[in-house]
Amino acid sequence: MTDVPEGFPMRLPKEALVGLDGLEPDEAPPAKAPGKTPPAPLTLSAESSARLKAEIERAGGREVCFLARVDEDRVIHEPRAVARGSFEAVLVAARDADEGDVMLHNHPSGVLEPSDADFRVAAQLYEQGLGTAIIDNDAQRLYVVVEPPQPRVRVPLRIEELDAVLAPGGALAQRFDGYEDRPAQRDMLRTVVDCFNEGGVAIVEAGTGTGKSLAYLLPAAGWARENGERTVLSTNTINLQEQLAGKDLPLVQSLTGDVRWALVKGRGNYVSIRRALLAAEAQTSLFDDDRSNEMKSLLEWIDSTDDGSLSDLPFTPEPETWEEVRSDPDICLRSRCPHFQQCFYQKSRRRAASAELLVVNHHLLFTDLAVRNATLNFTQSAVLPAYNRVILDEAHNIEDAATSHLGVEVTRSSLYRVFSRLDRRGRGILTALHDALSASSKSQELRERVENRVRPAMSRARAEVEGFVDAIESFIPPGGGSVRLGPSGIGEPAERDDIRERLAGTLAAMGALEREVAELRARIELDEELSEALEGRVLDLRSVERRLAASTHGLRLVLAPAEEANTYVRWLETRGLGKRANVVMAAAPIDLGGLLLDALFTKAESTVLTSATLSTRKGFDFLRARLGLDAQHLNFADNPPKITERILLSPFDFQSQTVLCVPTDLPAAEGGAQAFQAATADVTRDLAEMSDGGLFVLFTSHAALRQVAELLRGHASCERWPLFVQGEDDRHRLLQRFVEHGRGILLGTTSFWEGVDVPGDPLRGLVIQKLPFRVPTEPITAARMEAVERAGGDAFQQYMLPHAALRLKQGFGRLIRSRSDRGAVLLLDDRIVAKRYGRYLRDSLPDAPFIKGAWSDVRRRLQAFYEGG
Repeated sequence: MTDVPEGFPMRLPKEALVGLDGLEPDEAPPAKAPGKTPPAPLTLSAESSARLKAEIERAGGREVCFLARVDEDRVIHEPRAVARGSFEAVLVAARDADEGDVMLHNHPSGVLEPSDADFRVAAQLYEQGLGTAIIDNDAQRLYVVVEPPQPRVRVPLRIEELDAVLAPGGALAQRFDGYEDRPAQRDMLRTVVDCFNEGGVAIVEAGTGTGKSLAYLLPAAGWARENGERTVLSTNTINLQEQLAGKDLPLVQSLTGDVRWALVKGRGNYVSIRRALLAAEAQTSLFDDDRSNEMKSLLEWIDSTDDGSLSDLPFTPEPETWEEVRSDPDICLRSRCPHFQQCFYQKSRRRAASAELLVVNHHLLFTDLAVRNATLNFTQSAVLPAYNRVILDEAHNIEDAATSHLGVEVTRSSLYRVFSRLDRRGRGILTALHDALSASSKSQELRERVENRVRPAMSRARAEVEGFVDAIESFIPPGGGSVRLGPSGIGEPAERDDIRERLAGTLAAMGALEREVAELRARIELDEELSEALEGRVLDLRSVERRLAASTHGLRLVLAPAEEANTYVRWLETRGLGKRANVVMAAAPIDLGGLLLDALFTKAESTVLTSATLSTRKGFDFLRARLGLDAQHLNFADNPPKITERILLSPFDFQSQTVLCVPTDLPAAEGGAQAFQAATADVTRDLAEMSDGGLFVLFTSHAALRQVAELLRGHASCERWPLFVQGEDDRHRLLQRFVEHGRGILLGTTSFWEGVDVPGDPLRGLVIQKLPFRVPTEPITAARMEAVERAGGDAFQQYMLPHAALRLKQGFGRLIRSRSDRGAVLLLDDRIVAKRYGRYLRDSLPDAPFIKGAWSDVRRRLQAFYEGG
């Protein structure tokens, strides 16, 4: 057959550092997939033989592919034709077949010996749980290529054994002198075990201090040992990934026995040995300035590193340098690469393929889901190896993470970067290619093509893009921000004649450049000797083609949308200031619930969603509606999953460890007037007097943060309580310096509201300046609010308010991280008491003492709180 688709320190062990961006096979699958010998040979029932023969006769004796059921006696029944002459349709149809079924096809020649193509497809079908057999045209003879696997018998997890690990007197208690029994942790473990054993979706809010990591890692590791099946562990922040990989998984391994796990990194984190050597050789053609020292250091590091990823590199390379040496799927030779066995990315891929637990981030998980959904591949390797079970920690971020990844974004800098790869002031791929062609006596025509066709096409495209982006920038308000496109926004820029002409010119010029690059590549590939000598540069050209095509697609979706784009929100924005401002043209799906239900929750056998902040007002209605797990979505699902909900309270005593205070006589928070910023600085200094520093001050805008920082710096107390201001240092170093000093005041925005863990004395108080409502005019927020209204709902009550409640709970959770922590939370936005919706927000927070009133009274009671400590 033809037409085959082709004490545990926070230190990461080297064997845990794994990266992958795709696990497509580099070599043909094995001829026969391993399997147990069945108790009896496969046979055809008389009815099946007659049906097969009749179908083959209707096809004129040509090749036909069938899928059929195998009964307990190993007899084949109910064959149905699914394709004629092509395996591709068989592989698609097989995704809906039951495990243990068989694919049959005839050899018209009557020779039933399987071909190499038969073997390759048989291996792929076996991965999907199917056998493969060949028949003659009369359906009287049967050759079994691969026996259908026996239906898998899964061994359920035994809750008593896993619970004993965490219970008093168990393995964990014996390991640590300071062991404390955590009933909520053991309750969560039982919920996760039930989800693994019975399938479905478990939504578990586990309050801070529950110990949720061990509660889900023990069942995941146990399932791997008992059943040999992989679980994906997905997190939103690097901090939690490193905690799982560097601390929690080694602990689980020591408590319960061996388990193979891997911390997964994206492919772009790895250096390509071949590309690095190529860049070092052609650096004078690729770079504007002298990079010899940097390239020398890079090559020396390649010789010494075992990891090969950016985080292991002892210096930070220039962006242009890393762009030329990083591993790239468009430029990878795979098994034909001379460095294939030594390749850091390929080695990490091989380790990942054998891992039973994969620690990934949400971005990588959604990359995998997007590929699986597009290819209808839910049983084999895609971006990640195949898996049946998923645990999403920090699950309150799922919708935002999916939105940022599943949309499209075209920026001024990304477009310029493509052109710069080709030519950057006489350097780049075209110059390197021209120089390489000069060494060949047969390449005069190709050199002329580079100079007379590709370079002019690139110059035209660059000029068109520059004029177009400058014109588009005029739609964005001065000073930055974003504007929504379409009927609910500013309309369509392309309705203006000049913009329509510039957009058409840009798309035409980029299309012409793509064709010229493709034609140059094709002409090089016609000469086998030349193509082999310039293989690296040929791949560079192919990469540029794909990036041009992706940019063109993105521009069309954002600025010349078809009717199906109605499911997207589209906008323009600028990022950065002044001449360095980057123009962004973007689009994102409005409703992700259906996609998540179809691609994740109905495909994975077990999914656990967990976080310290999933519920609003003691329920999961908001989360379920956003993720496609509400009745509106489930009623339309073919196989809706069973949903289990649990809210497990934190073991911390918030009644004695903290207090929530709201001054009611400060200037109004709404509008961000200067008087409110001054009051924020004054209150922060007053609280620092009581706590002796050790404060987080959380903002909802960078502008407010900067204003308050300047006001605090103008006061003498700044020397006593040094300021650590987000944006003035690396986030990690800023937090480290704050902890080391012990009496500082840290001012932060979005990234400090969550994923920051400062247990103990360095953090003794928290100031939240404003309620963290989303900006209602922000394009994605506005589009989703409109969708709620169209469905007959209340956008504020059903979208804005629940989002603010979850965010507020995240911020509140920064303060109390252990049983010994103690401090006050000071919320300066009195809307939480003055507005009717304030009760909703307060009901979503931990049950802490609540003080409201004039600042003088609140300050007096706070003083007593700190002195009583």
